[in-house]
Amino acid sequence: MARRKKGRVAAVFLAAIMTVSALLTGCGGDDAAGTPDSAQDSSAESTADESRADEGADAGASGSTEKTKLTMVTYLGNPSRDALIQELVADLNIELEIISPPADQAQQKISTMLQSGQGIDIVEVDSVPVTHISNGFIEPLNSYVEGWEDWGSVSEFLKAQLTSYDGNVYSIPYGVYERALFYRKDWFEEKNLSVPGTWEELYNTAVELTDPSQNRYGYSFRGGAGTTGFLQMTILSFADPEKVDIAVPFISRDSRSVYLQPEAAEAMNFYKKLYEDGSHPDSIAWGYAEMVEAFYSGTTAMLIQDPEVIATCEEYMEEGTWDVAPLPVGPSGRALFPAGFAGWGIASSSQNKEAAWEVIKALSSVEGNTTFCKKNGNIPIHTTAQEDPFFSEGYYGCYIDIAADPDSYVGYVDGGENRFATEEELEQLNQFGPAADPAVQAMLLGQTTPEECAEALASFYSWSQDSEWVKERFAQ
Repeated sequence: MARRKKGRVAAVFLAAIMTVSALLTGCGGDDAAGTPDSAQDSSAESTADESRADEGADAGASGSTEKTKLTMVTYLGNPSRDALIQELVADLNIELEIISPPADQAQQKISTMLQSGQGIDIVEVDSVPVTHISNGFIEPLNSYVEGWEDWGSVSEFLKAQLTSYDGNVYSIPYGVYERALFYRKDWFEEKNLSVPGTWEELYNTAVELTDPSQNRYGYSFRGGAGTTGFLQMTILSFADPEKVDIAVPFISRDSRSVYLQPEAAEAMNFYKKLYEDGSHPDSIAWGYAEMVEAFYSGTTAMLIQDPEVIATCEEYMEEGTWDVAPLPVGPSGRALFPAGFAGWGIASSSQNKEAAWEVIKALSSVEGNTTFCKKNGNIPIHTTAQEDPFFSEGYYGCYIDIAADPDSYVGYVDGGENRFATEEELEQLNQFGPAADPAVQAMLLGQTTPEECAEALASFYSWSQDSEWVKERFAQ
């Protein structure tokens, strides 16, 4: 089996940069590089910032004889990535210890260390860590990015997401995750089929390519753990764009849950039909591993997944038998997808914040982030990365098409409501996850109707119409 040697990282950044920026910054603060208060800094504060920047430069400079010792804690660490990080900061006069707990313990370990207020300088965070922010564990980075020369090339999409909670920047992302359509190019050629551009075309193509007698099925359906996430993506692609706020995607602009909109039941009926007519019967129990394996092993013709799957396909599939394309759009004319990211933050308790920033700056520079993404399989954070042929060729070419059509491809903030919800509202939202997948499975198996499933999912948002922050957000 052949491995393709092309780039493993997306060519360009996520779609809907301007749309997301406008929607998110409307509720998240004045400026991506500062809060309303910081816009009125006194000259004394500016001088202090300049002094601190000088101190940080001294801490990172190689001319100093004694190295500054820092501790970084990660939740997605592995030996190869840890070595890459060390390589990228090797020129700094800093001794960096990287602690990478086992994945199933990492988040708890990070929380415990942050709560103790000791032993951590740099922390890997997922998206916007609301809990850590509200507890005062993470240092705002606004004053740092204001003087950072590479901040200007960071995607406006990311800047909007970073500041969407309270206007402050709490981390510098190292990469972005988004979904695309993987398809069996050889199967399509056998039947002279075109790559589907809409959800309806995807359904028709899946039915056409399904042949149980040959153990071939059109679509890698995820009906087990995580099925709700794929249903949500489908619902939002069916929804009226005028009603969708991508910063809080599951509360519509009329303050009602998105699951109560007419398009939700339509999307659920479609989702069920796709499972019944174009997917393997066993996929009712498939999770991530099963749906991916079904694709690369030759059981399914199409798969929607994250960029990391490209490396798996390169390893197990023959070159020329598969390819990657942009997501199909829904009846709304748009394809919505959860746009996630992870990055580096500074612990508020750190005694070496300036040196910690030097490390983050080295990892996040155009050169540093480009190298990191090439070797770690992430989508880079700088828009200038598209100038590198590594990102514009190979299986990630579909991102060029996404970038060229920001009105059609829109990233939303998965779980965005949690950033604003009160404690009482969060209690209901926290119950959604455990209940949602079983409810969706019951609908897929015909035990409940799509309408009943929609009502069940909407019940976890029963507070939305009376919520003060929802009323304020939508001016009702």
